[in-house]
Order: sequence, then structure tokens, then C-alpha cells
Amino acid sequence: MLDHHHRRHRSPALVVLALAALAALPAACSRPTDVPAEIEAQIEAYRKEPSDAQQSRIEASFAKLDAEVAELRADAGTRTGNAKDETFAKADALSARASELRRSWYGARFAAAGDAAKNAVKQLGVTIGKGIESAGEKMKSAIAGDDAAKDAGAAGDTAREE
Repeated sequence: MLDHHHRRHRSPALVVLALAALAALPAACSRPTDVPAEIEAQIEAYRKEPSDAQQSRIEASFAKLDAEVAELRADAGTRTGNAKDETFAKADALSARASELRRSWYGARFAAAGDAAKNAVKQLGVTIGKGIESAGEKMKSAIAGDDAAKDAGAAGDTAREE
């Protein structure tokens, strides 16, 4: 009997907590995000430290932005008069901003590819330089070895002559 009584008190508390969580959910989901600002920040982060993960995030954000433009255009299609014109204008402005951001994104990717190419060439140069240096050392050792052998042979010839 006591067990049943305790469950009764917990149940309304759980229901209240669940309802509070459900009430907070739409507020969290409906909070507008500034996708263009988000993309701009992501591009800057990519410029500083390019990575495949960052590239994927940026591409996902562009998909979100494209969806937002499409949603605005669809919404404009259901409106009339000034509301329709204003909504289309918002969609056009957002689309223009998306184009600017894409240019910035392509520039960042091009710069990252250029930096990667420069680093690859630099590494290749270092590797070739070390290879040449090593080959030079081997040749020097071989020549020194030949000279030592000749010197040893000449000394042997001198010893035989005496």
C-alpha cells in the first residue's frame, strides 16, 4: 500500500517535468538562427584551420540556407499584394547573400588548396635536398675511400721497392 502511495506522488511530478520539457522544446526549435552569420564564422574558422569536418559543416549550412530561401519563396507564393512582394524581396536578399558567401567559401577553399600545394612542394624540395645531400656524402665517402685505397697501394709499392 505504501508503495502504491509513493508512485502516485512521483507520477504527477514526472508528468509536470515531461510537460515542462515539451513546452520548452518548441521554443528551442523555433529560435531563429542567423544562418549567413553562422556560415561566415565557419568560413573564417576554415581559413584558419582547413579540415574535412569543417568543410562538411559549411556545406550543411549552405543546404540549410538554400532551404530557407526556398521556404521564403514558397511562402511568398501563398501571399498576396505587399506581403507577397516583401517575402519575395526577403528571399532575393537572402539568395544574394548566399551567393556572396559562396564566393567567399570558394576563395577560402582555393587558398587552402594553394597552401596545401605550396607545403607539398616545400616538402618535396626538402626531401630532394636531403636525398642530394645524402648522395653527396656517399660520393664523398667513396672518393675518400678510393683515395685511401690508392694511398695504401702507393705505400705498399714504395715498401716493395726498398
